Amino acid sequence: MTPKLTTPVIFLFWKRPETTVRVLEKIREAKPRELFLVADGPRDEREKILCAKTRKLVEKMIDWDCQIYKNYSDINLGCRARVSSGIDWAFEQTERAIILEDDCLPHPDFFSYCQELLEKYKDNERVMHIGGTNTQEGNKNFQCAASYYFSQIAQIWGWATWKRAWQRYDVNIKNWPQVKESERWKMTLPNYAVREYWTNLMEEMYQNKNPRKNTWDAQWFYAVLTNNGLAITPKNNLITNIGFGVEGTHALQNDAKANLPLNKLELPIVHPTAIKINIKADNYNWKFVFRINNTWKKKIKSFLRHYVPELYSLAKEFKNRYN
Repeated sequence: MTPKLTTPVIFLFWKRPETTVRVLEKIREAKPRELFLVADGPRDEREKILCAKTRKLVEKMIDWDCQIYKNYSDINLGCRARVSSGIDWAFEQTERAIILEDDCLPHPDFFSYCQELLEKYKDNERVMHIGGTNTQEGNKNFQCAASYYFSQIAQIWGWATWKRAWQRYDVNIKNWPQVKESERWKMTLPNYAVREYWTNLMEEMYQNKNPRKNTWDAQWFYAVLTNNGLAITPKNNLITNIGFGVEGTHALQNDAKANLPLNKLELPIVHPTAIKINIKADNYNWKFVFRINNTWKKKIKSFLRHYVPELYSLAKEFKNRYN
C-alpha cells in the first residue's frame, strides 16, 4: 500500500496550462496534505491571459483535502528570482518539501520515494538533495545494487530537500570570488574539464549579465558542491520533462535529457551499504549529459581565456569574421 503523502509539495508554474495540468494530475493522485503554489507573472497581455487561465485550472483541480498556500506574482520576476524566492517563501513555513515544476512529470512512485528518503536522511547534513531524474539510460556500464546512489550532481527535474539544506543556497553566490581561487574548489572538482565548465558557468551566474542565463538551478548545484554535499539519484528514472518545445523557458528539443522514459521504483527501497559517490555514474553524466570532455582543443582555449585574454579575444574575433 502506498503511504499517505504527509510531505508538503511545492508546485511552481507559469503560463503553460497543458503541461501544468498533466503534472498537477499526478500531484492530485498523491494527495499531499499541504500544497505550496508558486506562480510567476506575465510579461505582456497575451501572457496575462495564459497566466490567469493556468491559475484558474490549477485551483479548480485541487479537490482533495489539503492546506493550500499561494504565492502568485503580479509581475514577471523571471526564472531566477521567481523560483528562488518561491522556495525561500515555502521554507519559511515547512522543514522539508517535494518540489515540482510545471514541466516535470513524475512517476507515482516518486512521491513515496522522496518521502521515505527525506525522513531517513533528515539529520545527515551532508545529504542535501533527493533527485527524481536518472540520466544513465545510455550507459551500458551503469551499476547500482541499491534503489538509488549518491552523486555530486543535483538534478532538479523533480526533487526534494530540507530547509536546513536550502539555507545554504544563495541565488547571487556572493562568495564566488573567494571560492573560485580556493584549493577547496579544486579538490571539490578535481577533473580539469569539469572544473572549467563550472568555473565559467558560475562566473556568468555571479556577473548576472546574460539574459539567456536567467536561472536559479546552477546556484543550487553550486551550494551542494561547495558544501561537500551529496545528491541522491534513483536507480530508475522517476521524472520525464514534458516542457520541450515552443513554450519552454530554457529547454531545447535536442536536449539529451528530453522525454526520458519513466520507470517504476522497485519496492521496498533498498538502501546503499555505504554513503559514497558513484564516480563512474557521475563521469558518464559529465561527459554525455553535460557534454564536458578533456579535449586538447578545449584545454588550449581555456588556457588562453584565463592567461592570455588578448590572444583569446583576437582568435575569437578572427573565427567570427571568417566562419
